[in-house]
Amino acid sequence: MITLRIRRSVATPSQVEDALARLEQQPGIYFGVDAGIPGLHPLQATLLSNPALALRLSGTGLRAEALTDFGHQLLALPALADWRAGLASGPAFDPLTALRGFMGCFAASPDVLLLGAMPFEAHRLNTPGPDNTALGILFFGEQLFRRDVTGAWQLLQFSLDGAAPPAAAPPAPPAAVAATAAPDPQDDHPPGGYADMVRRALDRLNGPALVSLTLSQSYRRRVQMPAVQAFERLRAANPAPASFFVNDGSGLRLFGASPDLQLVISAGQLQSLPVCGTVARRPGATGEAESLRELLNEEVDAASLAVCTDALRNDLAPLCEPGSLQLLNRRHPMSLATVVHAVDRLQGRLREGADAWDAIAATAAPVMVTGTPRQQALQAIAELEASPRGWYGGLVVQVASNGDALAGTILRAAAVRDGVAEVRTGGDLMADSSPEREEQESRLKTRSLWRAFGLEAASAGASAAQQAALPASVCLVDTHDPFGAAMRDCLQGLGLALDEGAACTVVVGPGELPASANRQCVAIGDAALLLLQQSGVAVQAIRPEQGRVISCRASAEAPWADPGRFVAARYASLALAAGELPAGWQVWVRDDRGEPVVLAHAGRRLAALLFRPDSLLSEPPALQVLGAALAFVSAAAHDIRH
Repeated sequence: MITLRIRRSVATPSQVEDALARLEQQPGIYFGVDAGIPGLHPLQATLLSNPALALRLSGTGLRAEALTDFGHQLLALPALADWRAGLASGPAFDPLTALRGFMGCFAASPDVLLLGAMPFEAHRLNTPGPDNTALGILFFGEQLFRRDVTGAWQLLQFSLDGAAPPAAAPPAPPAAVAATAAPDPQDDHPPGGYADMVRRALDRLNGPALVSLTLSQSYRRRVQMPAVQAFERLRAANPAPASFFVNDGSGLRLFGASPDLQLVISAGQLQSLPVCGTVARRPGATGEAESLRELLNEEVDAASLAVCTDALRNDLAPLCEPGSLQLLNRRHPMSLATVVHAVDRLQGRLREGADAWDAIAATAAPVMVTGTPRQQALQAIAELEASPRGWYGGLVVQVASNGDALAGTILRAAAVRDGVAEVRTGGDLMADSSPEREEQESRLKTRSLWRAFGLEAASAGASAAQQAALPASVCLVDTHDPFGAAMRDCLQGLGLALDEGAACTVVVGPGELPASANRQCVAIGDAALLLLQQSGVAVQAIRPEQGRVISCRASAEAPWADPGRFVAARYASLALAAGELPAGWQVWVRDDRGEPVVLAHAGRRLAALLFRPDSLLSEPPALQVLGAALAFVSAAAHDIRH
C-alpha cells in the first residue's frame, strides 16, 4: 500500500492562473463544478497542470507513461511494479479491473486522484472489443490545486516517505495557435440538414424499437485564439456544473461547460443529475422567468427527462442497495448564463462490492446522449449521423482513492486540434419532436463556444446601424398616459433629446391624438390603436388588459435582423378587430397567436406599437423595435433596411 505525504499551502490567484495557462502547452486537466443548483451541485474544482503519470486506455490495454521524475519513482515502487506486471493486453483485457487495481495501490484519501476524460466510445468499458479503440486518458498528479465551496484555493504537493515534495513548475505563457494552410473546415450538414436527419429518425421513433433517440452534428471553425484563453472566456461568461479543460499531450485541447454533472459519489452515496430541455435564457429577471415558464410548459421535454431518469435508474439499480434509489428532485429549474434547463436528481447507496468505476461504466454514453434502449439507439446513431462522435457524450472524471468520484458528461465542448475547433451538439428526440425546433436548439447550444473564441459577438441593445439611424430628438406627446414618466426615461435612455419642435413625434396615452400624429409618428399602446383607427383600421373596445405579457416574433417585413422571439408587456383598453388592413400598412411583429402587434405605414412614415417597450416586463428586443420604428419614421426617403 502506497501512502503519500501531502503538504498543503494556500494558493494565490496568480499561481492558479499560471498553472491553468500551462495547460495550453503541456498535459493536464481542470475539472470544476463552477455553477449549478445550490444544494444539488457540489461547488469545487481541481487543477492538475504537472501530471506525474498518464494512463492511456484502449480496448486492448492500458499504457502507463511517466511524465516526471516523481512519476518514474512511483512506477518503480514494488506496489505499482506488481500492478504493471499484472496488466494483460489483448481481447481479454479488462480496463475497469486495471483502473481499480491502480487506485487500490494507494491508501484511501479524498486527495489522491485520477483525473481525465473518456470519449463517447467509453461505453465499451464494460465490453471492450478486439480493436485498439482509444477509451480515454487519465492523469495522476504530483501536485494539485483544489478549490473548496468557499472559492478558496489550496496547493497540494505529494511526496513519498523520505523524499522532498516536488518544486512547483515554472509558469509558461500560452502559445498562439499556429495558422495552417489546410482547407476550410466543413460542418456535418448545411442549414436544414439536421432537421432532415431528425425527420428520418422520427420514422424509427414511431415504431416499437426505440423510445427515445439523441442525434448530434458537428460544426467546425478555424480559430486563432489559444484554447486556454477561450476556456477562460467561456468560464467567465458561462459557468457550468461541469467545466473542464484537457490537454492530452498529443496536440488535442478539449474544453467545455457542460450542464450535466452525471455522477456525484461520496461515502458510498451516489447521485445523478440528468438534464433535459433547453431554452435560451432571455435577458433580465422577467426574461429569465419567461424562459423558465416556456421550458416547464414544454411537454416533450418533460417526457424526455422522465425517460432519461427512468433509464438511469435502470442502469444504476444493479449497483445500488435494493430500494435505495429515489427521485429527490423533479424538473428542478437551473439557469445558466445563456440557457435554462430542467434537472432531475436521483440518489441511491452503492451496494457492497460496487464502486465508482462500476457507476462510470454503467452510465457511459448515457440515455441523455444516446437513447432508449441503448443498443438500438447506438445502432441508429451509427446509421444516421454524418461523422463519428469523438468526445461528444463522453465523460470527464475524477476518482479518489477513498472511492469518492465526480463525472460530468462532455457536452457544450470544443475539441481543438491544428487550429480547427469542432463543436458538436444534439438533442433528445421523441416521436412528437419538431425537426425545426431541434435544429434551432442544436445551433443555440454552439453559441457560447463560438463567443468564447470571439467568433460570434453577443448582441445587446439596438444595433449600431439602428443607433446611427435614430433621430437626435423627438417630440413626446403624453395624452394622460399613466406611465408617461417611464416613457420619457425610456426615450432618454436611448440617447434621444426631448424637443417639442422635433420632426419625429412619439405619442402615448388614451387621449385625443395631436395633429402631428398624421406623419412621422410612433404611437404606443392605446395611442397606437387610436392612430390605426384614424387611418381606417378596424378597432374595438375591450375589457382592459393591464400588465399582460405577450410573446412576439418579427415578420419578414420588419426592417431589422430577426432577434427571435421576445416578450413584451401589453397595457390596452382597445384591440384590433377582424378585417383586412388598409393599403399601405405592413405588419412588422406578431404575437404567438399570429395577431399584429407592430404595424407600419411606409408612405406616411407611421409606426404603431401595441405593446409598451418602456415596461420593465418587456425584454431588450422590444427596445430594439422602438429604435427601429423611430429610425423608420424619421427617415426622409431612403431605405433603412440592414
